[in-house]
Amino acid sequence: AVKRPFLDRRERGREGLMRILNEVMVMHRKEDINLPKPIFKQANLDVPVPDKVQSMIIEVAELRECVDIPYIAAMLETMGIDIEQNSGQDGLETWLEKIKKSSEAHDVADLMISGYLNTNAYQLLVDKVQGEYIVNSVLSEIDTRTDSRIDRRPIKAVVYSSSSTNLNLVAEQIYGNDKIAPENIAEMVGENSQQTVEDMSVELSRFRNGCRQGRNCPICNGWNDLNERVNTCQNILLEVRDSSGEHFLVERERVVRADGEPLSIYRNWVVEEVLEVCIRDPHPLLPARWTDEVWKGYGSQKCLQMASKDGYKGKDWYFGPLPNCKSSDKRIVTLQKWQRCGAFHSRNRWYRGPQLVDAPIKRVKEDAFILCLHSGLSHGLDLSFVTHIFLLEPIDDAALLEQVTSRAHRLGATGPVVVETVNAWVQLDDATTKIVSDQKKSSGNAVCEHCFRTFDNMSKARLHEKKCPRNPCCKTAGDPFHLSSVYREIRPPPPIIAEIEI
Repeated sequence: AVKRPFLDRRERGREGLMRILNEVMVMHRKEDINLPKPIFKQANLDVPVPDKVQSMIIEVAELRECVDIPYIAAMLETMGIDIEQNSGQDGLETWLEKIKKSSEAHDVADLMISGYLNTNAYQLLVDKVQGEYIVNSVLSEIDTRTDSRIDRRPIKAVVYSSSSTNLNLVAEQIYGNDKIAPENIAEMVGENSQQTVEDMSVELSRFRNGCRQGRNCPICNGWNDLNERVNTCQNILLEVRDSSGEHFLVERERVVRADGEPLSIYRNWVVEEVLEVCIRDPHPLLPARWTDEVWKGYGSQKCLQMASKDGYKGKDWYFGPLPNCKSSDKRIVTLQKWQRCGAFHSRNRWYRGPQLVDAPIKRVKEDAFILCLHSGLSHGLDLSFVTHIFLLEPIDDAALLEQVTSRAHRLGATGPVVVETVNAWVQLDDATTKIVSDQKKSSGNAVCEHCFRTFDNMSKARLHEKKCPRNPCCKTAGDPFHLSSVYREIRPPPPIIAEIEI
């Protein structure tokens, strides 16, 4: 009664299908709830090439018929092109052959520029320019939003990339910018990182709520982010032995030198490594330790027995008082082992004192307004509170661009999201520009707000929108006897108005 007339393109069949679908389906569109439309922008940033590189390009282009293998090797080193990949005779001869075959200066210059744009040195310049632009844009929006009476939403910006390498490199530049603090940045960088699912959940919560929740360990006072799956302290403690054979635990912050070199607390430790540690207690930055009497009440005698029985090679030791040393606050020790505070002080083995779960939950304000987000971790995220999305690479796929935008342009959003593609273009001096081809490629400057297709200019995008099949105002677009056309006409049911008894 419905199928055959519809396939025969008869109006009776279409009306029957519409009647049935309206009874069993509810279609809600963003247009139906008046969701603010996203704003698409393009940032075109110039990345200046160092003068010495440009001078080398001009020199090679002019002397292309006179160059030799030693000259090619020196050229590659000056331009930062990977010497190891081109140091073999075949590699250098290939470069020489390409240069010699180029009859025009601009062909040689194009070859040199192409090689330079693939170097780590140029990529570092790109990352620096992109990172600086993002930070300045976000801070400018924060200042503007403070004075705004229309949009009072706090600025929340996502830096988005499908390349974990690019994302990490730009994140380093953002961290290195002295205009913002590390606590202003959250990370969900995915592959090539040591982040666990719990770590990323904490970062997203910090970015959304502007605060970090956790506990201070009652034993070592180390901070632990709130995690329902972990109920013991995750702070790393080092067990060391001094020249007298005495064992004790120290925090990483107490290590001054390792093998005679100044130390960053983030490193790979080595057993039997010689360390210089500060044993000052109380320490100006670390809390005072419990006394021996307190530790005896928590089971330290049993811990000593178990450690001695295992030859100090087991997992047991305790965060007791540091050895007395009146002559100096520093001591040379040998690293024995390291593990988490909760593993040293196990209730299942000997410890009877307070643990992490006994400490109160604290909320520390951290105004995180930038989230570095890898594309592989964005699926299913509700980012309706986000105000800006910075794309580190252009997205030409309309479906993918819509998917990325929909993370923020969704139910719950109270304002428009600005989606800005951060393009980086090589910038050359006038002298170099004369002998190279145009390096600036056309980038899409306008996006259809219905189907998310990208166009070269705004006029083309607006012309397309009038005929876009996904434009609800377009009456002529699409085949009326196609199922997608039928689905578009299904509207949400009218609101139920409650009857008021008088």
